[in-house]
Parts: sequence; structure tokens; C-alpha cells
Amino acid sequence: MKDVWDLPAIARWEKTQGKHPTQKPLSVLSRIVLASTRENDLLLDPFTGSSTTGIAANLFNRKFIGIDMEQNYLDISIKRYQEFCSNNRGYYLDKIAGLPNYIDYLKP
Repeated sequence: MKDVWDLPAIARWEKTQGKHPTQKPLSVLSRIVLASTRENDLLLDPFTGSSTTGIAANLFNRKFIGIDMEQNYLDISIKRYQEFCSNNRGYYLDKIAGLPNYIDYLKP
């Protein structure tokens, strides 16, 4: 893995359930999750915000616990998780799979 990642900014489709001031792109959190965990590992995000880490964890079969003090961000997290559950996994993989240096993670 290179030490510089060339990834796009957060996409419009990632903000359909609300906006968080420091929200990260799903592509970034997906790379981090895949590079640092194994399937069925448990991830804890004590400042979960809009839960992009949780979406990435669920997308790649990891368990997730997210904590935040701000109710409005937890509401966004819940809406994003509901949206995630209503789409199939392929929808999200298609959105992020074309990114440079990312496709290698999706190979068995």
C-alpha cells in the first residue's frame, strides 16, 4: 500500500441522510477497515459522527459499536444505517470499487 492515498472528496450520495462537519468518504474508511481488521472483528468508534466507519465495517462483515454525544449525529447515523440496510451490498461496492488502488482489496 502506498503512503499517499489519492481519493475523491465525500460524494453527494454519502450525504443524503444529513451532513456532518467532519464526515469522511466511505472509500477512505473502507480502506482503513480493510487494512487494519479481519472479517468478524469488532470496531469501536467513540466519536462516530455520521457512522461512516460503521457503514464500512458492515460493508466488509465487521461488527461495529459507535458512540456519540450529539443526538443529531446519532440520528444521521441511524438514517444512514437504515439506508445501508435497504440497499444491497453491491450498491456500495459499486460506488467505491472504481477508486485507484482500492480494487485490490476486493480481490479474494
